[in-house]
Amino acid sequence: MIGVIGEALIDFIGTNVEGSSHNFASYIGGCGLNAATAATRAGSPVGFFGKLSSDMFGLRILDHLVDNKVLFDPALCNSPLPSMIGFAQLDEQGKASYAFYSKNTAPVCLNSEELLDCLSNHTDLKVLHIGSVSLAVKPGCDAIIDTVDFLKPRPVVFLDPNVRPSVIEDFESYKTRLFTACRLADIIKLSDEDLLLLYPGLDVETAAKTLCAEVSSHVILTRGKQGSTWFSPDKFTVDSPIIDLPVVDTVGAGDTFSGSLLSYLHELNCFGEDGKEPSLQKLDKAMITEAMRFANAAASINCSRKGCNPPSRKEVESLLASL
Repeated sequence: MIGVIGEALIDFIGTNVEGSSHNFASYIGGCGLNAATAATRAGSPVGFFGKLSSDMFGLRILDHLVDNKVLFDPALCNSPLPSMIGFAQLDEQGKASYAFYSKNTAPVCLNSEELLDCLSNHTDLKVLHIGSVSLAVKPGCDAIIDTVDFLKPRPVVFLDPNVRPSVIEDFESYKTRLFTACRLADIIKLSDEDLLLLYPGLDVETAAKTLCAEVSSHVILTRGKQGSTWFSPDKFTVDSPIIDLPVVDTVGAGDTFSGSLLSYLHELNCFGEDGKEPSLQKLDKAMITEAMRFANAAASINCSRKGCNPPSRKEVESLLASL
């Protein structure tokens, strides 16, 4: 099973301006929830370990989990704290910039005991996705790191920092925590924007190679329309171009890439055989190339739709067959 620790929220995406009023349409989102949705639609069993509010937004998110057959723990689904919300503004290319309201919300107030209790119920957990806002806001960020570090046996860890400066109060403290997470991770996926924030003064390719060498983990660099590159600790790289579909917006593109990639690798038993302790199997160039192609196709389909709306495996395979 694929596990996801992270935030679920409501994205309010700007639509049009009428005089002094700016209209927003609401969509279910959040890095963790988006990745979980992408992985389950791609055909994999998924468990979401995020805290949900009992408010109207939390109930809407809970319905989304049920509709998409994502497993969840009822103990995390009735918090009196409010839901996290985000506002997204799109530019002419459909690229989104965000403002988050996250402090003292349900998703960022997980504690280690809650997480360990939930994770202990899933002995078939092969890989664990962590990252984004949930690793930036206290107190939940510390609980996630502590929990992952404590897990024995530890599943394969996939980290998506998805750096959001608007929610980071102390960037140096955040970087220290993030690099602790990097050392726990087997695969790290970052955008070019993430790397420029974490390694100021370096070009993104040098920064990706530096991170790969520092933590001896696989590093995936995504660069929007320029495609993505996988840097292996075995000293080889794999480039993967995007699939050029019409873009409505880019909301959830990176999350769809992550969830779809994890599903593809999960179905190939790249995180170990059932009944055995999880471990990342050796990934060769051919396997990585096909996994990246699948993930890029899923992300491209998502970008052709409004908000984060990941495709099914059938939709991805149909697109790839048509190329």
